[in-house]
Amino acid sequence: MDIASTPTNPIVGFEHLLKNPDKFELLISDYRMPYLNGCELGTKVKEPNRNIKVILISAYDSIEDNKLNFELHRKPVTLQKFLDIVNISLNNNANASLSAGLDEI
Repeated sequence: MDIASTPTNPIVGFEHLLKNPDKFELLISDYRMPYLNGCELGTKVKEPNRNIKVILISAYDSIEDNKLNFELHRKPVTLQKFLDIVNISLNNNANASLSAGLDEI
């Protein structure tokens, strides 16, 4: 599955992640979806992959069930802001991985 065929159903996306838990670094999800909300999906994907970063996009100012304190960005999100969010998130993960690797030396 590539980015062009990204699932729009959270259950289908979660099932794909379960089959490939180490292939993902970042989950970006809307908060309000059918079947699961973004916090529920984020909590479920953290079970097989504790290192995955979860970012939620929502029209809500705050989300009460965000127990794992997922990063939240309010709609509307411009394309440039979306790219910045992804770059910052992935760069922070890369820096953390690099730091962890340096600690082992």
